[in-house]
Amino acid sequence: MRQAFSAVAVLILLVLATPLQAQSYYIGVNGGYSDFRDTRFAYGDGGDTRVIGSYEGGETVSVSIGRASEGSSTFNGRTELELGFQRDRVSSMVFDDTTNEEPAVDDDPVIDEETGEVEQEGSRDRVSDVSGQSEAAFGFANAIGDFSLTSSTALVGGFGFGLAEVNFDQHSARGRGVVMDESDITYGYQLIGGAVWQPFSVLDLEVSYRYRSWEDISMEATNGVKSNFSMRSHNLVGSLRLRF
Repeated sequence: MRQAFSAVAVLILLVLATPLQAQSYYIGVNGGYSDFRDTRFAYGDGGDTRVIGSYEGGETVSVSIGRASEGSSTFNGRTELELGFQRDRVSSMVFDDTTNEEPAVDDDPVIDEETGEVEQEGSRDRVSDVSGQSEAAFGFANAIGDFSLTSSTALVGGFGFGLAEVNFDQHSARGRGVVMDESDITYGYQLIGGAVWQPFSVLDLEVSYRYRSWEDISMEATNGVKSNFSMRSHNLVGSLRLRF
């Protein structure tokens, strides 16, 4: 994490420390595929049951406004504000009240060393008849570098810090009912990597991969058990930017 903070600081300095270069401003629209990683929270009596939610794939959209340096044949920097939304639908849930926390599913049984018998350690119940989705309405401050390949193409790398309202909307499972319907405001970051093509001086077309992580989410299940967890996602994003 310390290296990531250093990288974004260097990118910001590169953008701000080039007063002799031409500057342009831009507005952009971004959208694409968002794949949430499994999330888990506590449920059951005393929080003894772990609920592991898997997702089927969703979408992300955002708008951005920023400033870009121009004129260098090797590197140009950008700083921007990005406001957007991402969501993904729940595809299954595992209700795990076994004594083995890791891995949560299909791990080796616990063997009693004295008797050699498999210990009765609880149960794991995978439910595919589920509904609900997870969402994040976010704002990021991004620092991005464009590393030139040709006069009209470049590799893109950057980092962003932000805030989001994360919402677990009506997470329910057959036989269990609604287990989570809660939201929280938290912080997070994203890593950006991709490529950009500039067919005209006022137009950028970009494809990027964005790894997002929302940290220290605090939510309360419908039975009153509280959990703290993170929500991470892989995002494939296409962007169009107009410079002015």
